Amino acid sequence: MRLFVALDIPDDAVRYIAGVQKQVKSLIKADRWQSLHNLHLTLHFLGEVGEKLVPEICKDMDIVSEIISPFSLQVGGFGAFPHAERPRVLWLGLRGQTDPLRQLHLLLGKRFDLHPGLTYDKKRYSPHITLARGPKVGQEGVPLAEWNERLLSSEPPAWEVTRFHLYESELRPDGAVHTIIHTSTFDKEHGK
Repeated sequence: MRLFVALDIPDDAVRYIAGVQKQVKSLIKADRWQSLHNLHLTLHFLGEVGEKLVPEICKDMDIVSEIISPFSLQVGGFGAFPHAERPRVLWLGLRGQTDPLRQLHLLLGKRFDLHPGLTYDKKRYSPHITLARGPKVGQEGVPLAEWNERLLSSEPPAWEVTRFHLYESELRPDGAVHTIIHTSTFDKEHGK
């Protein structure tokens, strides 16, 4: 099973992000524009995982969810990987209560480390929502500050994060299909 752990992004935030992406599309070309269908915020991509390990991953998620309280996030400004001068990925960041988000990521990683053979990306967590891959920009790069000023609302959507999911991702010819196979809710006692 191909698995990842992620947060929902609510419909009003997805509509806002789609509007921003549409504006950017009118300014530049890209190798690939990110589909905003079934948009989510990835916490950990686990890749191929044996079915026997799924109950343990679900238990890990529930244990971590007991520690974290609900928190709020908001769509943030533009960014680029590896940097704005020669970007490979153009994205929108997050603002709001990002410390609990980072703690959630960290605690899940510590739980996942307890399972030999379970792999995940251990790079520094940089939460973001991808807009485009391979953006085509001139020598000046992406004008992040100008776009933040010109293309973004002064009050982008905010939302309360109360749960996160384990998804199975099936790769199909017409694109990936993501199915929720477990949900953990914050600040609840699981199975007690």
